[in-house]
Amino acid sequence: MNQLIDFASQEVLIGQMSLPLNLASGSEVLLTSIFLNIANPNVKVELFSSVGWEAQLSLLPLVPEVIFRIRRGGFTPASTLIFQTTDSIFLGAGNLIPVLTSDLTMSFSRAASPDTPAIAGTYQQYFLTAELSGTGGATISGPVTLIGQIIG
Repeated sequence: MNQLIDFASQEVLIGQMSLPLNLASGSEVLLTSIFLNIANPNVKVELFSSVGWEAQLSLLPLVPEVIFRIRRGGFTPASTLIFQTTDSIFLGAGNLIPVLTSDLTMSFSRAASPDTPAIAGTYQQYFLTAELSGTGGATISGPVTLIGQIIG
């Protein structure tokens, strides 16, 4: 029977820390992180995340895309990539029009065995990052949540 070995969570609420955070195109930025105890190589690492973001309105049309990543051991491109997904929104038909809201929430989860047996028996730090791509701008408005648990 599987049991919960470790659990960690971090939430950054709207208006706290550096939120809202304007994203610069092509630059991966840290949103939050957690530590998890990888007890042995046979455990399952489960990660859950939710991020509130919004498109920055300008001359339309635009399609801002935000790449969300979970990395282990650091938050730079050289760090181990655990998971990646992209969220986007299409706004407009070629002219400036009023848009009531462009608020979005991206939620995702990932579950797998540790990516390498070498980390068994250690505490590992997992990082949630975001990077802007596509056309237009985007802001991480929050809340930002990262939850992790170790099942074994």
